[in-house]
Amino acid sequence: MSHPYNALHTFHLVVRFQSLKTTADFLHLTESAISHQIKRLEGQLGYPLFYKSGRQLKPTPEGQRLSKELAAPFDHIDQILSRVSDKPQPLTIYCMPSLIEPWLLPRLLAFKEKHPNHELVINYHSSAPDYIDEYSVCIGSHESNDSNSYLSTKILSGETIPVCSPIYLTRFAFPVSSQDILNADLLHDHNQDSWQDWFAAQGLEFNKPPHFLYEDFHLLKMATLAAQGIALCPQALIQDDLHNGTLVALSTQKGNLGRHYAIERNKYAHKNIIDLIQHLI
Repeated sequence: MSHPYNALHTFHLVVRFQSLKTTADFLHLTESAISHQIKRLEGQLGYPLFYKSGRQLKPTPEGQRLSKELAAPFDHIDQILSRVSDKPQPLTIYCMPSLIEPWLLPRLLAFKEKHPNHELVINYHSSAPDYIDEYSVCIGSHESNDSNSYLSTKILSGETIPVCSPIYLTRFAFPVSSQDILNADLLHDHNQDSWQDWFAAQGLEFNKPPHFLYEDFHLLKMATLAAQGIALCPQALIQDDLHNGTLVALSTQKGNLGRHYAIERNKYAHKNIIDLIQHLI
């Protein structure tokens, strides 16, 4: 059974763009032509490749497996063709909010001065697609045991220490003990596992239900500065706050061991993306 190159390449692009219309515009075809190619391919394979999620198309589990196999060779082909046409493409950065102001923007300022003709698009990490193409990078947080299908470059440690604001600190007598921290208002990012591990390392059991859950470190830090409680914050991202006294470290015992921030890129990333990463690190 033969699977035409055009249909497979179209499928690859629909996965990337999550949209028939965007794919059609990219290939200068009609949506109907794109839909016909996908349906014909599904008929040949004998299983559906997509399902609708709101306005976006999401690959089925079978579609994800096929996409994973096709991504690298088609990226390589697209990369070669882009070198031939030399058509400029915008560089897209998907970055965690907590890294944008203190880490990313100062570095981009110098990059833009050196490469004034490069178009940059900055998006939140949460909006990153499932597939990182050759003109994109993702900058986010990773645990020590994370598996990764992309090339990853570590940029900062994400290991944490317990901190609070000077106002919240007035509730305690010095020195602040681990038991004092256990009895305090504890702030969490995502879940309570980080605090459980931190207390377990000191022989203490933590089983209180979380009262404050924040989506990411950016929100967690805002709550901590507002004297809402004690949080485990990445030490690398709060150096200025510790130095000027807006946050106070309560212990040198680190949490989230092995957590780090990294830049992820496609194996066949465009040379402009490589230049960008080299500049950022």
